Amino acid sequence: MSTDSTWPAEDDVVDGVVDVVLSAVAEVTGAGPHRLTDSFYDFGGTSLDAIRICLRVGRELDVEVPPETLLDSEDLAGFASAVAAVRGAR
Repeated sequence: MSTDSTWPAEDDVVDGVVDVVLSAVAEVTGAGPHRLTDSFYDFGGTSLDAIRICLRVGRELDVEVPPETLLDSEDLAGFASAVAAVRGAR
């Protein structure tokens, strides 16, 4: 596991956030498998893809995830951490 601060904590993995994020990204982009170190833009992610991914993640985890969360994240790990933070704040 990386020591990078954007890497999701072990609890986030247990809660299924990472699995949901990677699954949503793969379903929407039609590509994969993806790693947490992948940037959304590296595989041609678009703003419409970001909207779809955030809606799926939000629906699956019962949280509101604005597309900017994904668009502003350096990689999928950062996005998963942000989603976990939103989920933990409810």
